[in-house]
This record gives sequence, structure tokens and C-alpha cells, in this order.
Amino acid sequence: MASSLRTLALCFAAVVWLTPVGLQAAEPSVAELEAALKSPDAAARARAAEALAEMGPAAKSAAADLAALVKDPDAKVRRQMIKALVAIRPGIEVGRKVFASLMEDEDPGVRLRAMSALADAGPGAVPLMVESLKNEKVAYWACLVLRDMGPDAKDAVPALTEALGSKQPQVRREALLALASIGDPAAAAVPQIASMLDDKLHATAATYALGAIGKIPADVETKIRENAKGQDKLLSTASLWSLARVHPEDKEIRREVTERLVERLKEQDPNVRDWAARGLAALPPAPEIAIPIFEKAFQDADETTLRSALDAFAGVGARAVPRLTDALRNEKFAKLRGEVAYILGQIGPEAAPATEELAKLLTDADSKVSSEAAMALARIGAPAAAAVPALTKTIEKAIAGAGDKDVDTQEDTTSCAAAYALGRIGPAAVSAAPNLLKAVASRDAALSLASAWALAQIEPASAEAAAKTVPVLVAGLVHAVPKYRQGAAESLGNLGPLAKDAFAQLQKTAKEDPDQAVRQTAVQALEKIGQAAVKGKADAKSISQGSIVVTLQEGVLLQLGSQSVAHLPKGAQLKVLSLKGDWVGVQAEIGGQPKSGWVQKSQVGLP
Repeated sequence: MASSLRTLALCFAAVVWLTPVGLQAAEPSVAELEAALKSPDAAARARAAEALAEMGPAAKSAAADLAALVKDPDAKVRRQMIKALVAIRPGIEVGRKVFASLMEDEDPGVRLRAMSALADAGPGAVPLMVESLKNEKVAYWACLVLRDMGPDAKDAVPALTEALGSKQPQVRREALLALASIGDPAAAAVPQIASMLDDKLHATAATYALGAIGKIPADVETKIRENAKGQDKLLSTASLWSLARVHPEDKEIRREVTERLVERLKEQDPNVRDWAARGLAALPPAPEIAIPIFEKAFQDADETTLRSALDAFAGVGARAVPRLTDALRNEKFAKLRGEVAYILGQIGPEAAPATEELAKLLTDADSKVSSEAAMALARIGAPAAAAVPALTKTIEKAIAGAGDKDVDTQEDTTSCAAAYALGRIGPAAVSAAPNLLKAVASRDAALSLASAWALAQIEPASAEAAAKTVPVLVAGLVHAVPKYRQGAAESLGNLGPLAKDAFAQLQKTAKEDPDQAVRQTAVQALEKIGQAAVKGKADAKSISQGSIVVTLQEGVLLQLGSQSVAHLPKGAQLKVLSLKGDWVGVQAEIGGQPKSGWVQKSQVGLP
């Protein structure tokens, strides 16, 4: 729950910059790199700082020279200096001074990178932030950092509690929200937080913090209940949310809170709607309470109000899945089922509990709804295996109607999406293979190609399937749509040596296709097939530090050492920070915030 309570990610860090397993440290010595930090050439200074970062604590003797770069006129040098100090971990004294200087930097990119680095610091950065809380100039930023750390910042609870008495209102507010993010380990601060309920400026944040921590003192609960019925809608909503968090077992409170929060979803103020959606999603599922309330509340709601409610839920993420699943069952949302399916698809594998309801929509009379449902199942992937029978029936229907000249083209879109979903589910969809083989022979070129792609994901080792799919996939290499060409190349690569007959066309694609991502995928396919790849325009060496690259496939892993940072969607834009062998150090935007890590060079290319 703590991670869902953290909505800001503005931070700096004091932990090791983890590189992927197997990467070696830079070859120049620390002394040589220290000298290079003083070069008149800004690019040389930046490269030296980057190399020191890769050495980690072994380069600790360079800490003083690196810290001196905090006022370097070149922003790129300052960014690399941050990365190096994070890796070296020079100690609190150096870190405190550098952090204070960075928070005064005029370049927001430098400040953001500094704070973003600390987002991944964990407990190791807490002492530095506790020390920084004593400095009025940077206490606000330290609170933001600790807020984003969540429970890892539990050792900062005493210092944050003291910060509740700061003369600066913004520091008091952010200290409250940091304690809220820490959650239960911040219980010692509850009395001080409760005392701020009479402060109009901070009552909402204090109420939110008590609910997040999960403790409301008996002597202030009456006040929170009064606030829940008050005219201040944001404070009222926060109060309801806190009561629901603290009393999840009380059905009467659950019923009252659910009714009020559902009503809040109709408010024009997006902040109130967001609070309400988060409050509803935070409640444990109780369909017997929630569904009747939803049905009653939305009887007279117009489409705009319902759509606003969905928008609010969309920002909640996986915790909204039970409510979104309820919406698929609710006739009031009938006109919005396509939108609901789309939101569930955006949530991805964590939306698996909605699989059964999404599968029912595959036969919806509105082809836009059925196609969105199929795409949602595709994005859920393997966890949506229970939908294989329904997806297979969709393919069967498409095969049966393939000879009908009046077949609805929108329905064909649904069948193509169904084939794509079966491929994304993977080997667990093997029962669909016979129907997909029939669909490969369809006169509908899009369905044929989608089915061939799916079979390559489901049965990559099947010689029987390869004999029928390779010719279709080879034809797909010259499709007018780039993503289809790339999908065909990817599938041929998955077939390995079974796709040897595609070598000539893949080689031509690798050399001549106008799309970089397609060329790169063709190169990878040739390598998987076992032939010498002719890279031509797709040569990955064209990627350089500072360039922008894009991911070439779904689910590209962004990692720090052995830890997964995120799975990136196909086409995600990344900024290259460094290159190391078969790996590329990149910065990605995740949840509206920058995150750094490493991706395999073969999985990215120039746009």
C-alpha cells in the first residue's frame, strides 16, 4: 500500500549505481580520471565522472574533486557528477554540502536527476536526509525525498516529527505526507499529527496521514467524523478515506463511506474525484455493499460524470481492478465498456482478475467493445489464460465467415486482436493452435499474419506450424504498416532455424527497410536463425551517449543490477546516458518521473 500512497518522485540518492551482472569496471586508474575532472574540455570532465561512477566505492578518493564540480558551468558535467557521487558514497558531510548546492541549481534537470537518484537510495540515504532536515533551505526537498522512500525512511520518523513544528508551512505539509508514506512505522508521530487537525492549513494532510498510518486516536475520531460531514469537500473526502482505512471491518462505516465516496466521484473538482477513487480502491472488495451503491448512485448520472469517474479510477492502477470489473457488470456503464476494457488493458497483468468479464465482451454486439476486450486480454498476457476458449471461439467465427463477402470488417479487427491475445498468452494457448493454423490460410491477410505471429509465440518449435507460417511471415516483411513488418521479423526470429527459408527477405529487410526498428528486429531475427547478420543501416553502433533510442519490443526490462526497475512498452523513448558492451545505460520516464537503469543494446534502436 505504501507505494500507492507516494505520488511524487522528486529525489536524489546515496547508494551504489548498480550495473548489470557481468559488466567490468572502467580501465583508466582513479588518479587518471581525477586529473581528467579538471580538464578544460567539458565532455572530458563528464566522461571522467561517468567512468568514476562505474568504479563505485573503489573511486572514493576522487570524492573531493567530484564534489568540486557542483558549480561546474556545464549541466551535463553536473549530472554525471551526481551519478558518480551516488555510486562512490563519500559520506554524510560531503553528501550534505553537495545536496544543498544541487537544490539551488538553476538547471531543473540537474535538480531532478539529483532527486531522482535518491528515490532508489533506500535506508542508506536516510542519515543524509535527516541531516538535511536541519537546514531550512533544503528541508522541503529532504521531506520530498523521504516521502518517496516510504517505509525505507522509517529511521527518519523522529526528525520528520520534529519538522512538523517548522516555521515553513510547506515543510510542515511535506513532513506530514512523508510520514503518511512511511505508514505504520510512523505510528510514534500520531499524537503530533493529530494535534494538527485544528490547523485549517494542514487539516487535510494530517487526516490523510492518520489514515495512511492506520491509526486514529479515540479522542480525535469524533472530529474526523464531523469533518467527514463538513462543507470542505477535499477535507471531507480525506476524512472518509481515513475512516475507511482504519475501520475496514465495520460494515456500517463501509456502507456510509462507500456511499459518500461514490457521490464524490461526481464532483467537478478533479482533486476530489481523485481522492474518492483512491479511497474506494483502498477498501477491501465487498461487492454486496459496493455494487448496489454504485447502481443507485449512477442511475441519474450522465455519460460525462461516468467518464470522469473512470478517469479517476484509471489513475489508481491495479487497486482499481475490482471496481473496474464491477463496472463491466453494471448496465449503467454499458456505453463505456470499451473505455473500461482499455483501462484494464493499460493496467496489464495485474488486471488478471477481470479476465472472465473481459472474455464475455468478446461477443459484444459493439465491435469496438469486443476489440478493446481482446486487446486488454493481450496486454494482461499469460495471466489471462482462462480466456483462451473464448478467444479461440472468436477465431473459429472469423474462419467460418471468411468466405462471406459481407463479413463485418470491424469484426475482423476483433479476430485479429484475439489472435494477438493468444500469442501474448503464449504456450498456455496451445489448445488454440489448430484454429490458428486454419486462420493462417485465411483470405483475410491481416488475420493470416496475426495468426502466424501468434503460432510463432505459442509453438516456436513446431515444424508443422513453421511450414505454414513462414511463407505468411515472409510476406509480412513487406507489409505497408511498419509494426506488422516488425512483428513478422520478430516471429521469424522466434522460429529460429525453422525459418531458414526467410533468410533472403530478412537480409533485404535488414539492409533496406525504411524503419530503424524493423531493420534492427530483422538483424536480431537473422542472428537467431543462425545466419550472419548483415546490419547495414541497422548497425547498433550508431547509438551514442546523449542520443534518443526507442524500445523495439514489448516488455523490455529496465534493470539496476539484478533488480527490475520496470518493463517498458514497445516504442518507449529513452535517453542514452552511457554504453558498456552489450548494455546501454538509459533514462526512462515512468509514471511521469525519470528513472535510470540498463537495457540490452539489442532491444533498442534509433527512432
